Amino acid sequence: MTLVGFKRATIGVFDETGKVVGKHVIEGKTNEGATTEAEINGLAAEATKAYGSDVAYYVSQSGTGDVKVNLGILDLPAGVEDSILGLFVATSGLSYFGEKTNAPYCNLLLESTTLSGEPCGLGVLKGKFSKESIKVKSREDGKDAPEAESLVFSAIESDAENETKGNVVGKAPTKELLTKLSDLMFGSTPVSKSTEKNVAQTKG
Repeated sequence: MTLVGFKRATIGVFDETGKVVGKHVIEGKTNEGATTEAEINGLAAEATKAYGSDVAYYVSQSGTGDVKVNLGILDLPAGVEDSILGLFVATSGLSYFGEKTNAPYCNLLLESTTLSGEPCGLGVLKGKFSKESIKVKSREDGKDAPEAESLVFSAIESDAENETKGNVVGKAPTKELLTKLSDLMFGSTPVSKSTEKNVAQTKG
């Protein structure tokens, strides 16, 4: 499945019971962020060869490797970032990276199109977001274009009580299957407001 373009990313935020209680959609709307690129790594498990009769007789390679998504987002709203990174949000409205940072489990749906123009997508079923660095750079004459922020999504196997259980990434090569994958991942969870804070992390 060859992917053309990156239409949108949808992020579901889980509560402590594993239920999706928040949903953020990033699709290029003004002041609500835009997707730039995504790369999923670690889909293949490391191959282990068994030798016999002086030859490589068998290759063991089941499951996946260490699945991670490198995600580029332009102008990610502060409230969404606070929510998915689990930042501590004080009653003053300031948010902090520190000892109280506790990223919630999330899922991530990446939507694109095939070469024929058919909507398609990849769903990373469970994991946590992290942000390694923040970059500040001086303006240059004629070069004020903003750079995308980089997030890493570290995935684990789904434990949902449906067909996704035990799996890490779902592939939907058609519009119909994309709708089914989205329903499995998010159900009827409504889209959260982009300014909504991570209420569970908000304390005095």
